[in-house]
Amino acid sequence: MSILSCKKFLDEKSDMKLAVPERLDDLQALLNNENLNNAVDPGAAEVSADDYFVTDADLNSLSSEQNRRLYTWEKDNLFTSVNFPNDWEYLYTLIYTANTVLENLEKIERISSNAAQYDNIKGQAYFNRARAYYNILQLWSVGYDSNTADNDLGPVIRESTDFNKASVRSSVAKGYSYVLYDLLEANRLLPKLSVHALRPGRQASFGFLARVYLSMRDYRKAALYADSCIKVKAVLLDYNLISNTPAFPFTRFNAEVIYESAAAIPQILNNSRAKIVADLITQYADNDLRKVLYFKNNNNGTFGWRGSYRAGQGVFPGVTIDEQYLIRAECNARLGNLQNAVDDLNTLLIKRFKSGTYIPYTVNSLDILGVILKERRKELVMRGLRWSDLKRFNLEGANITLRRTANGINYELNPNDKRYALEIPQDIISISGIQQNPR
Repeated sequence: MSILSCKKFLDEKSDMKLAVPERLDDLQALLNNENLNNAVDPGAAEVSADDYFVTDADLNSLSSEQNRRLYTWEKDNLFTSVNFPNDWEYLYTLIYTANTVLENLEKIERISSNAAQYDNIKGQAYFNRARAYYNILQLWSVGYDSNTADNDLGPVIRESTDFNKASVRSSVAKGYSYVLYDLLEANRLLPKLSVHALRPGRQASFGFLARVYLSMRDYRKAALYADSCIKVKAVLLDYNLISNTPAFPFTRFNAEVIYESAAAIPQILNNSRAKIVADLITQYADNDLRKVLYFKNNNNGTFGWRGSYRAGQGVFPGVTIDEQYLIRAECNARLGNLQNAVDDLNTLLIKRFKSGTYIPYTVNSLDILGVILKERRKELVMRGLRWSDLKRFNLEGANITLRRTANGINYELNPNDKRYALEIPQDIISISGIQQNPR
C-alpha cells in the first residue's frame, strides 16, 4: 500500500508548468498561448528606424537605457540581462515552443481520423519557427545580399529542445533557407484559411513568403506569393467607414488582418512620447484619411501614432492584405509590369482617400516605383517593416542616411553600416561563445 501511494505521489507533477504535452489537443493548447506565440515579435527594429523622434526630455526620462542606445544607433549595450525579457529571449522562446510541438508530434501516430488536426498543428509550428528566424535575421544580420550571404553571419539555428547542444551561428544564406523551408512546409500542411487571425493558415504562409522574398530582393517570387495570398481572400477596409472618434480607430482582427502578431511596446514608442517625423507627415495629402486615422494631432506641431491594427498602442507586424497589395505592386513595377503595378496601387489608395477625391495613377505617371515605395512607407507605419526596408533599399543603391539629434549631439547611420546588424546580447555571447557581430 505504501509503495503504491509513493508511486502515485511521484507521478504527480510538482508544477503544472512541467507537464509534457502528450495529445494533439495539448499541443494545440500550447500553440494557442498568445503570449508565447503571437505577442513576441521584436520591437528593437522599430525603435531603431526613422519614422519617429522623441524630445530630449522624453528621451532622458526613459528608465530603459537600451531604448536610448537603440535610438541613437550605438554599437553596444543594446540588450542586457537586466532588460529581460528582450527580443532575443522572446524569439528563441518561440523557436523552443515550436520545436517542442514538432518533437512531441513525432510521438503521436498520424492516422486518418486525426490527420487534419495533426497537419494543422505541424504547419502552425513550422510557421511560428519561420517567423522567429526571419525576425532574428532582420535584427542581428545584415541585409540579404546574394553575393555575400554565404559568408555573412546569420542566426543560431536550434533544431531541437536539447539545450546541451552547442550554439553555432549559421550564415545569412542558411538562415533564409531555413525560413523558406519551414514556410513551405507550413504552406503544404495548413488549411487555406485559419479559424482565427491568431492562428496561421495557408493564406498567412503565402503572405509571409512574399515578405521574406521581398527582403531577399527576389521580386519575382515575392510577387508570386503576394498574388497567391491576395487570391485566397482580398478584403480592403474602406477608410471612409472608419470612425475618427475613438482613441484607436481600428478594430482588432479587422477584415484586412490575415494573421495577427504583436511586439511588446518599447517605452520609447509609447504614443505619448514618440512623435512622427515631419518628412513623413507632410507626405499625406489633405484628403488622405490615413492622416487623421493613423495619427493623433498633439496640437503643438507634432503628431503621435494611433493607427495600430491591434486597436491599441505599439507595433503591429502581422500579415495583412494591404501589405500584400503593396508587395505585388512594387515587384511588378520592378519587373516592368507597370499596368499591374498601377492597378494594385489604385485599388488600395481609393480606399484610403475621402470618397470622390482620389485621382488614380496611370502608367504614364512619373516614377511609378518611387510612388509605390512612398505609399508603402505611408501605409505600413509602425508595422515592424521599415528597418528591413531600409536595409534592402540601401543594398539597391538608395543611399539613405539616417540622422537624429539628441541632447545636442548629432547621430548618423550611414547606408549599409555594420550597425544595421544589432549587437547580440553580451550575456548570450558569454554563455554560448558564439561570434559577435562586427561593430
